[in-house]
Amino acid sequence: METTIRNKSGESTLTIKGDFYQILDENFKEICKAITNKVKSLKELKALLDADDQVLNTIVLIIKKSSTPEGAAIKLQEELGMSKMAAKYLLNMPLFTLVSLTAEGIEQELAEYRKQMEAISALCQPEIEFIECDDIKRIP
Repeated sequence: METTIRNKSGESTLTIKGDFYQILDENFKEICKAITNKVKSLKELKALLDADDQVLNTIVLIIKKSSTPEGAAIKLQEELGMSKMAAKYLLNMPLFTLVSLTAEGIEQELAEYRKQMEAISALCQPEIEFIECDDIKRIP
């Protein structure tokens, strides 16, 4: 199927099937990487919450004492053993979300990301398979 798009600089004809798969191929890995990073960060945060019910107080204290986000990330990594990715994810959270974190809430968010991964996989089958938190591979 072809469609013509007109804009100020002229016309472009797109072949929908070919262009769709090209766009999908270019963006799919980035989408999967972003979801995977969020899942990994959430799992790490859940493990911290499960291990220590006072960890949120420690996190807030570290952030409060730090003069820059970079300094806070380094302190979170040093004092809590967080990965750089999880520290960055945590620092980008709105304050209300951060102080409201619970293991159950994280589990619900993880379930939502799993649904997204399943939907992406179903959309792209059989060409592309999404492997949670490991790798992305193209099926021949």
